[in-house]
Amino acid sequence: MTNKEQVLVFSLTTCEELANKVCEELGVEKSPAICRRFADNEIFTRPNVDVRGKDCIVIHSTCNPVNDKLMELLIFIDALKRGEAKTITAIIPYFGYVRQDRTIDFGDPISAKLVANCLREAGCNRVVSVDYHSGSMQPFFENMEAVELYSSSVFADYYRKRLKTLKVKLEDVVIVSPDKGGLERAKHLSKDLGDLPIAVLNKYRPEPNKAVITNIKGESVVDKYCLMIDDIIDTGGTIIAASKELLKNEARGILICACHGIFSKNALAKLYRCGILDIAISDSIPQEEDVVSIVSLSPIIAKYINENF
Repeated sequence: MTNKEQVLVFSLTTCEELANKVCEELGVEKSPAICRRFADNEIFTRPNVDVRGKDCIVIHSTCNPVNDKLMELLIFIDALKRGEAKTITAIIPYFGYVRQDRTIDFGDPISAKLVANCLREAGCNRVVSVDYHSGSMQPFFENMEAVELYSSSVFADYYRKRLKTLKVKLEDVVIVSPDKGGLERAKHLSKDLGDLPIAVLNKYRPEPNKAVITNIKGESVVDKYCLMIDDIIDTGGTIIAASKELLKNEARGILICACHGIFSKNALAKLYRCGILDIAISDSIPQEEDVVSIVSLSPIIAKYINENF
């Protein structure tokens, strides 16, 4: 950061711990914000410091309850604009509605684009997020700068240590993408771990939150440890189906990493029943259960802020 006094970093109610870690890495104090509710549950939020002429950054995921957290962010951005902030950057580690980024049937909404429009109208100049669901998000941010960060580097750091603990050699590991859409993520992780081989599963969805795996392409998984990377684990349907297919093809063991751990419908319990050796997720979404390994995104977020402010 060229001028620490010019930049103010805020967090709202979803990423306080992550924002604290980012500020610690940057060597700055987190700026205070007010967040409260009216009796009818309306949201009131604003900075509790003068933002006039400052570059303001707010770190906040729009996770469950998505609509409340989204409104919280929009209202705060509006308050920054009315306080005459110089620039407003929303760092949204998990971007709610990201999976609604295309139409499937005639008349379907593109809710991800609607959210991007709302951020722009509220007064946002730049949106930074981590591991979007697909590459189709970028055009939605009209008249705003949009940046996608990748979690693969922090997961690579985690697994260099974790694999040693599990006594697994890197040469016995294959990186697995659970579908073709996630191949870029798998390539990033493969490169960060020294160009490990990659396998890709063919998947289709007969209905939402249900996945069917048809076959495996690329590197053989026979007698290999499969390190599967995905962007989101929601109900766990994709990971469970993929794990069963990998084990059926004589994989020695399964390890999972995903940036965003939503874990709906008792997903974690179902995943562990599949015999998965390790599950690691990032801190993009606060977790109520301490049953998975949490890998912080603070290094990549702090690096971005350092290089751009």
